[in-house]
Amino acid sequence: MNNIETQLKNLYNDMIPAIRERKFLSEYANSLFKGPWGALLFMFYYEQYVDTEADNATALLEELYADYAPENGDNYSFCNGHTGPFWLLKHLSRHGFLEMDIDDLATDFVTATISQSNFHSDHLHFDFLHGSSGMCNFLLGFTNRPDVREHLEQFVQRLWDKSVATDNGRSLPFFYTHDQPEGILTDSFSLAHGTCSLLIILAKIYQAGIAQPLCRQLIAESIAFMLQHKNTYDDTSMHALYPAILDGKSVGSRLSWCYGDLNVAMALWHCGKVFDEKRWTDEALEIMHYSARRNTDETAGIMDNCFCHGSGGIAAFYRKFWFETNDTTFLECANHWQQNAIGRITLCEDGSQHGIRVWQGKDKQWDYCWDLLDGSSGVGLTMLSQLHTTPLAWDECFLLS
Repeated sequence: MNNIETQLKNLYNDMIPAIRERKFLSEYANSLFKGPWGALLFMFYYEQYVDTEADNATALLEELYADYAPENGDNYSFCNGHTGPFWLLKHLSRHGFLEMDIDDLATDFVTATISQSNFHSDHLHFDFLHGSSGMCNFLLGFTNRPDVREHLEQFVQRLWDKSVATDNGRSLPFFYTHDQPEGILTDSFSLAHGTCSLLIILAKIYQAGIAQPLCRQLIAESIAFMLQHKNTYDDTSMHALYPAILDGKSVGSRLSWCYGDLNVAMALWHCGKVFDEKRWTDEALEIMHYSARRNTDETAGIMDNCFCHGSGGIAAFYRKFWFETNDTTFLECANHWQQNAIGRITLCEDGSQHGIRVWQGKDKQWDYCWDLLDGSSGVGLTMLSQLHTTPLAWDECFLLS
């Protein structure tokens, strides 16, 4: 058994008691990104692609589902709300991990999700992790329903109506900042919270044959706006090409899944492929090649190995571009950042805590975490992909495929 397989086995075995004994905050009980449902995503993939003798994921899913009450509460966010568990069930069914009729199971739930998505978009909350775009990303799995198609068309129209035409293109100012008492809305080049996720979801709506003329125009004008904010650089530059947030405070960004250059590259690559726009895919490749020089913790702006803003997430982007292009530069970068992530794996020696040791902000600082976004579940999935020469579909939840 090689080092990656050994580490994966350790992560897998560490999660079993964490889920079985409900060692997660009650506020995250229904969470895909911060709770047990994302850990199950890792466990199902581990049992399918690493150790086919292991057999815990289905039983743990049944235990969680027995306690799950989607009719309670109105949090339908993709990160912490009800669409996360239902996305997992749909994903596992669609990719052959489970045999279940999720469309029949989700009939009333989809109707409720439409209602919640409407509420959030009415309040300009188009966030991927916490608002209407994440809900619409989930609803894309049910476009056989007329009410879903109608809602997605309305979603595109609302985005258009609330966007802002500028001399530099179309602004999508839906990122809420808290640095003023009343807060401000501005653009953010982000998969987690901003423009980049909206562009990819709009392209997926277009591919579903919904609101195609408006999707095309909205994407083209929004990409034009984004490209106008590219920073100047030369052969020795090590700074970001694109800012994370257009709040006037900084023009920089770290390498991460949540914000910045890799996000811009992924949005350009996805939309460029859908619309056969070579200038967009060329810019995506330029960003990825440029970012390859930011190959240290300091230049990348990272502190740990988590998926959201650490080396595990960077590795996932480069492995995606390797699969897409066969460019060995991207394979080398993926392997570099994956080794960085593996080398940082630290489990609690006495077993009193679960997950890997990651940076959790200035308040909690270094602590153990086993969730999908910030902990061992996300890192474990990136390691799984390193063992395979073809793409694995788990990264759909992160808009990487």
